[in-house]
Amino acid sequence: MTNGEKRPMLEADGISKWFGGNAVLNDLSFAIRPGEVVGLIGPNGAGKTTVFNVISGFYRTRTGSIKFDGTDISRLSPEAICRLGLCRTFQITRPFSNISVTKNVMIGALNREGSVRKAEKKAEEVLEFVRLYDRRNLLGRNLTIADRKRLEIARGLATSPKLFLLDEVMAGLNPAEVQEMIKLVRQIAERGIALFVIEHIMAVIMGLSHRIIVLNHGEKIAEGEPAQIASDKEVIKAYLGEEYLIAQG
Repeated sequence: MTNGEKRPMLEADGISKWFGGNAVLNDLSFAIRPGEVVGLIGPNGAGKTTVFNVISGFYRTRTGSIKFDGTDISRLSPEAICRLGLCRTFQITRPFSNISVTKNVMIGALNREGSVRKAEKKAEEVLEFVRLYDRRNLLGRNLTIADRKRLEIARGLATSPKLFLLDEVMAGLNPAEVQEMIKLVRQIAERGIALFVIEHIMAVIMGLSHRIIVLNHGEKIAEGEPAQIASDKEVIKAYLGEEYLIAQG
């Protein structure tokens, strides 16, 4: 069975978000299926992070509904949504500075695990996977930017997500670190975890995604496979622009 034939895991139907008199999201609908990697792109201010905040429970949608695994999560707390299997990272990493890397990840694990012992075991497994195990005893404040990004991912993975929202996990990394992060994201996808990814590096989002959603001014202007998006005139005008056309020759 292909991704396109699977029953949606996440269904957002006509969601919106206003701040004051301004619509940041307007009647947005989309679906993500099990095992999919879906990219979310658009110019700055398009509403991408707001989408993440709404579907993960940090903001409430003003209209419509959000269903995850058949459950309406539109009014649930972030903690309750996370326990169902939907987790997210944040653009700006904020590790707990004065505790160890292991304890940082245990905090995520305790959202799903029933004991401290189980949470510690889960944390160690995840740290091994993201290649932070040798730094497990360092304090959060002593990590590099690249390692903070890995720690952010580790904390999310420790909650055993079915759908993982990655918000610019490659921002601020050098080219070598970006390649390492791409490898890690692919390994997460290989575990069968569905991914919803915001990323500004077009070569990365095009290479990782099965499907891409494009926002502009809080509205979906395109959705499709990477090749379709790369050649969509409205997307090029709104986001990719002349620089992209020049790069493509």
